[in-house]
Amino acid sequence: MNGGKRALVTGASRGIGRAIAEVLAEAGYEVLGTSRNPSAIPRTSRSEGIRYFPLDLTDFESVDRLAESAGAVDILVNNAGASQIGPVEEAPPRLVRSLFQLNLLGVIYLTQKFLPAMRERRSGTIVNISSFAGRLGVPFSSIYSATKHGLDGFAKGLRSEVKGFGIRVVNVCPYGIASGIVPEKHFRRDSPYIGMIEEVLRIRARASSRAPGTEVVARKVLRILEKKNPRFSYVVGGVSPLLALLYKMLPERVSEAVQRRAFRLDR
Repeated sequence: MNGGKRALVTGASRGIGRAIAEVLAEAGYEVLGTSRNPSAIPRTSRSEGIRYFPLDLTDFESVDRLAESAGAVDILVNNAGASQIGPVEEAPPRLVRSLFQLNLLGVIYLTQKFLPAMRERRSGTIVNISSFAGRLGVPFSSIYSATKHGLDGFAKGLRSEVKGFGIRVVNVCPYGIASGIVPEKHFRRDSPYIGMIEEVLRIRARASSRAPGTEVVARKVLRILEKKNPRFSYVVGGVSPLLALLYKMLPERVSEAVQRRAFRLDR
């Protein structure tokens, strides 16, 4: 069904990216995966058909090398990224800059590298693994939420730019997925926010223990690729589709109150 199409999946050494790469390889796609250190990736029977390339999205020269080595692809899955937990007030500039470089600026530059061949071929699919946090603005992950909000805006505009060239752009927004990725923590033990932060950490840890695994996202991506006309955005993970509907219907003041209650921020 996929006609042996070539798919490049960034951040494919673990978590959601690895699950996507493995599911696509099993479905018959020729899969190229990226990692900062491909030689350190543990190989399994599920990952045997995946070719790995080095990539550091915070280094534009690394992106250039990948584009030259990988060549043209039919599908680009922008998955690589990082997260954070801590108050905006205490976020070091290094962390802010790194998150935007990895989650947004690097993604834009990488996409630019693979667009020309797709445009000339008048065919291609770009799937961005965003996050429902980009819509919600999750407290104490505000910088991460900002990067994903930016990714959503970038992808929405890009979708209209390239549609006439036969290129599809889709955002997949996981929420409440046990991805195994550990957010970088940046807060002081004497922080005036420490009580709220500890409560948020407890709630998130409890939710993660019951959350669906990365395979859910990977299967969603595979189904999207098999659609003739996928829509722009898909939310995946637990009750996130229902949550997305509620946030769309509820007044902003009400949805904000619901979120604050969920994280027990008004105690």
